[in-house]
Amino acid sequence: MTRILISLLLLVFTPATADAAGSPCPPVITGNGPSLHPEGVAYDPLRRQFLVGSVTHGTVSRVVGGQARTLVDDPWLITTMGLAVDARRGRVLVANADLGLADRSKPETTRAFAGLGIYDLRTGKAIHRVTLATGPGHFANDVALAPDGTAFVTDSISGTVHRVTPNGRATPLVQHPDLAQPPTGGWGLNGIVYVGDKLVAALSGARKLAVIPLSNPRDVTTVTAPIGAPDGLLALGRNRLLLVDNTAANRLVEVRTQDRWQTVEIVNETAWPDKAPTTLAQTPCGVYALAGRLDVLQSGARSDEFVLRKA
Repeated sequence: MTRILISLLLLVFTPATADAAGSPCPPVITGNGPSLHPEGVAYDPLRRQFLVGSVTHGTVSRVVGGQARTLVDDPWLITTMGLAVDARRGRVLVANADLGLADRSKPETTRAFAGLGIYDLRTGKAIHRVTLATGPGHFANDVALAPDGTAFVTDSISGTVHRVTPNGRATPLVQHPDLAQPPTGGWGLNGIVYVGDKLVAALSGARKLAVIPLSNPRDVTTVTAPIGAPDGLLALGRNRLLLVDNTAANRLVEVRTQDRWQTVEIVNETAWPDKAPTTLAQTPCGVYALAGRLDVLQSGARSDEFVLRKA
């Protein structure tokens, strides 16, 4: 029994990726996937592999030896944004939207669709396809996962957080004007994390964080701090989080709260060498940040390269 337990622990906590020198925790993984341009990333602890989405192809791929290998290729997916791995239930959850830059983009779905795809983590087979909203002014951006398997999905334009149960039933958790896309530009809701009895979300255009208590979701508050335009978030316990500021500064910012998210203070910031980082994944080796060369894509070109860099 002891040997079996030790073997299982090694399986879960020993990362599989390695650099050319054989290091189990490479500081940089240069990925390759034809015109993939991933915006979202997650880590599968069972297979010790990164998963990445694709703005252009609407797929989910495993990163194996730096190469992207398709796991999910569902015609229902347009642009795969935020990802979440539910290892306990063997699922990967995928925010589905249309930025207008995908192979499957259509005028009627461009910035006019929000969905959540739920797939088998081993086979990529569809479990649930959940349409959250259609019509102008909708864009599913990120997904956070509670321990019971409930998912929370941000809509960056309408200012809505949707709640999706493990069996695929969706209801709006909250819609609030402070969470919507601001008239001055930029996204409203962006990245989102679960911190116990609350959700904390990025408000990129407003350059704030939003705090949504699950006991009373309408009691939305916002927190102002010099964090730039926050994109992806990663919870580091209930009182700290790491965020990507993908303004021209290109940096990672760690913040903490000492008053249950009424205020925050910056405890660390790191300039980032890669252009247009978007989000973060926690691994046994620490935190990695993804840069999917979205700067190239938005300039009208395409690239086969993406970078995962250890924070």
